[in-house]
Amino acid sequence: MSHLGEATGKLSLRSQEWIQTALFQLMEKKPYSLISITEIADKAGLARQTVYRNFQDKDEILLNYLTRLMSGVWKHIDGGQPYTEAMFVLLFRTWKDNIPPSLILNIKGQDRKIRQLIFRSICDCHDELFIGGSRGEGGTKSDIYRLYGQKSFSALLHMMLIEWTLQEFHLSPEEIGKVVSELSASMRKFL
Repeated sequence: MSHLGEATGKLSLRSQEWIQTALFQLMEKKPYSLISITEIADKAGLARQTVYRNFQDKDEILLNYLTRLMSGVWKHIDGGQPYTEAMFVLLFRTWKDNIPPSLILNIKGQDRKIRQLIFRSICDCHDELFIGGSRGEGGTKSDIYRLYGQKSFSALLHMMLIEWTLQEFHLSPEEIGKVVSELSASMRKFL
């Protein structure tokens, strides 16, 4: 990469951080669904074109954050079994320690788009990391069970993250990790 390319890459990363920070700051005072790209650009001190150069829309800004958060958890697997109680504990601890208060506020505001993006980040991460992007297209009974098992498992994780957040993290990460491990035992045998 040329020095110009490196500088552009650093600027792009910096712009992405500013854009993400601006979105979370706006979400402190306004529901996610009502925030515009223009407001995000203004808050970040950037031109709208810079926002669009980095992200297709505001959903991609939030999805990028959520996907990095989810992927960061599952990267600790190092080739081991991804669906252990210890991994669930790590997921819930990471979630609690890293989601911005403005995201919690919007989850509590029951913004459906936010919930959809959280679910998508979980599904995308699992599809990519654990089943190599396979979507059960082989047509065998095993492939179909794996597909539906994976989606059911992702839905369970999503619902538990949302409910745990709405309940203000009333259980410790260890307690909620154990609950998810027990509830998902039958699903995981298909994964």
